[in-house]
Amino acid sequence: MSTKILIIERNARIGGLISSQLNQHGYQAKDVRHGAEAAVALREELADLILVDNEVVLGGLKTARLLRLHPKYSALPLVLSLSSDEEKATVTMQEGKARGLKHFLTKPFSMPDLLEKLGEALTLDEPAKQPTSMEIRDEIRALTDLPVMPEAYNKLLMLLSKPDREVDLSEVARTLEMDPGLSSRVMRVCKSAYFGFQGNMMKQALAFLGVEEIRRIVQSAVVYDVFREDEDKDVTRLKMRDLWKHSIGVGIAMEILGKSDKNKTHFLLGTLHDLGKAIFKFRFPIHFNAVTDMVENENMSMVEAEQELLGITHAECGGALATHWDLPIEVRTAITSHHSPSQNPQHRQLSATVHICDIAIRTMKIGYAGDPLIPPMDLFAKRTFPEGLDTLLAQKNHILQQVEAIAGDQ
Repeated sequence: MSTKILIIERNARIGGLISSQLNQHGYQAKDVRHGAEAAVALREELADLILVDNEVVLGGLKTARLLRLHPKYSALPLVLSLSSDEEKATVTMQEGKARGLKHFLTKPFSMPDLLEKLGEALTLDEPAKQPTSMEIRDEIRALTDLPVMPEAYNKLLMLLSKPDREVDLSEVARTLEMDPGLSSRVMRVCKSAYFGFQGNMMKQALAFLGVEEIRRIVQSAVVYDVFREDEDKDVTRLKMRDLWKHSIGVGIAMEILGKSDKNKTHFLLGTLHDLGKAIFKFRFPIHFNAVTDMVENENMSMVEAEQELLGITHAECGGALATHWDLPIEVRTAITSHHSPSQNPQHRQLSATVHICDIAIRTMKIGYAGDPLIPPMDLFAKRTFPEGLDTLLAQKNHILQQVEAIAGDQ
């Protein structure tokens, strides 16, 4: 059986030419335009080697590293073709070697040069080790250029993570006023018909609504602000506003289900649980569209499609973001394991709380999380909260009103 070569080449003419010539030399070659198409092609038929042009969308180096995160493709030999610009080629090669890549070919190259490089890569490569969870997290952080949490936002989250009686609303007001845009968004929600504040002073608004409501409003506004959507540039089909309504709903549901728990991170965790999807949406939009295509065409959940195409899930990406923001360990762990709380012994009950609340909000059809499917209930979650789902579904109107009040004017 002939060796299968997958060519990821931005220029269709060049990709077709390389593919045609390789076929003439006894290889079975196929060319695609970018990494997302490559992931789809590899799912249909696994290649023996991948040739990546460094000029593809997202960049050849990042594309190669993203493919290497997938357990099915991590051991495949990979050749990166470099720019004819010597300085650019040198920088890319150095970075590639630092990330574990071994084979490079500078453009323009002749067919004998390519054949020699393919033979070298196919002969000399040793199977790659599966990356550890720590390596995956670090690689996600490096690949996605995770957003930084502004200092004022970090301070707000810290101030509001305390028990209600210990929250200094005067300090919260002063910190909010450091950011006029965020302060304005918070005040708009306070003055909405649902909350009904009539004044103009932030300190008075906070005192009027109380710590519990302010915690929800501020935490939701803080995180939403980091991932504000530029609709003119957005090429994905999942709208941030729909995802945000879903996430706020999960946060409100978590406060209901965890009412007896003194932990004050329930709402924040709910709003953060799906932020890995925002990372995919803004950092890998073409790949994210390939995932949503699979969701729609094959009636597959988003987490299954992510695992199938990318080898990593939004839960892992969200956990990496929570680590990057130095959020509490229980928040990081629950985000990462909210689809399968039974499989992680740490902070399992909190993960189960997110899991059930996610199912409840999907069942209520509040917002949209990227796929219409209702996940099967995790066994540990079901045992821990045997009446949890029914409890939440009975409060649909209350949850929906709060979601609209908080998200309606964002």
